Parts: sequence; C-alpha cells; structure tokens
Amino acid sequence: MISFIENGVQLAVTCVCAVIALYYGVWLKERNWILLGLFYGIFFLGDLYWQLYIIFYSNASPVFYISDYSWYASYLFLLMLLINVNRKNAKNYEFQFRPLFMLIPVFTLGMCIFFTHWGDYISNIVAMVLMTGLIWHAVYGLKTLHDKPGQGSDRRMLFLVTLLFCGTEYAMWVSSCFWMGETIWNVYYWFDILLSVSFVLFIPAVRREVGK
Repeated sequence: MISFIENGVQLAVTCVCAVIALYYGVWLKERNWILLGLFYGIFFLGDLYWQLYIIFYSNASPVFYISDYSWYASYLFLLMLLINVNRKNAKNYEFQFRPLFMLIPVFTLGMCIFFTHWGDYISNIVAMVLMTGLIWHAVYGLKTLHDKPGQGSDRRMLFLVTLLFCGTEYAMWVSSCFWMGETIWNVYYWFDILLSVSFVLFIPAVRREVGK
C-alpha cells in the first residue's frame, strides 16, 4: 500500500509538471521547456508501468528494466537540457581542467561496480554514463559561475536541483539494496518523496534560467 501511494504521488507530480513544462515550451517556443517536459513525460511513463503492475499483480514488477530504461531515457533529456543551457552561454565559459571533475567518474564508476551485485551489467553501465554526464555538467556549470560571479547566476538553481535529483536517485538505489520492507520507516520511501520534490523544483529553476 505504501508503494502504491508513494508511486501514485510521484505519478501525479510528474504528470502535472510535464503539462506545465510542455505548455510553456509551446507557448514560448523555448527549447529548454520542451526538453524539461520530455524529461517529465518519459519519467512518468516509467512510473506508470510500475504503478499498473502493482495494481494488477500486487507486487513490484520482475521485468524492472522496462521502467528502468524509461527512466534512463528521461535522464537523457535532462542531460540535453543542461548541455543546451551551457552551450547557449558558452561565450561566458572558459573550460579549465580541475581534479574536481575527475572525482565524478570515479564516484559513478565505483557506484556502478557496487550495484552490479544486485543488478545487470548493462543497466548499471547505462545509468553510470548518464549520471556521469548529469553530475559533470551540473558541477561544471556551478564551477564556472563561481569563477565568474554575477554572470548567469540564474542558472545556479538548475544546476543545484540537478545535483539534488542525482543525489536522491543514488540514495534510493543504495537503500533499495538493503530493503527494509514496506514500512513508513523504510528510508527508500523518504528519498522517493525527496525525488518528487526535486521534480517540482525544476520548474522554477528553468523559469529562472530562461527568464520567463
């Protein structure tokens, strides 16, 4: 029952956010809103499959990769959004090699190796590559804003929310490896609620970035 309620809440959040983002995208003819709407919409489809399986079979789907790859596809649109934001403001950026950036693939690779004890290799590799891209572009954006204060500070919230989203996903994945049962005290559900909060925060983040 807890899984059903929690997943239902996230379905509602992603659905409403997708409608809002796509509405702004069509109305303003703004690519970033369209990419955000596709991010929400495809994540919604992954949640919808999971929810329907729970309704009809009363347990989590054994064919989990259907939802997984839907969620991974949504990451791709979020990554495209970050890349588009950085490219649009490329004239303000000067890339400098920093050891900080090398810690990102080290972290994601380490987590990938850890998760292979519970999941298949392909899914974990796909997740690692996409998460590396998301975290890399978010940290890169924050670092360049720090190096050049006052230039494009409206993008800061988008990068911070992206890191919150990625961190929450990793926290959920780790907690699912040590499942505590379907109880309110299971930290997995608390992290999933935080994930829904991060979805909502992307709306004001993109609005600040596009200035509308």
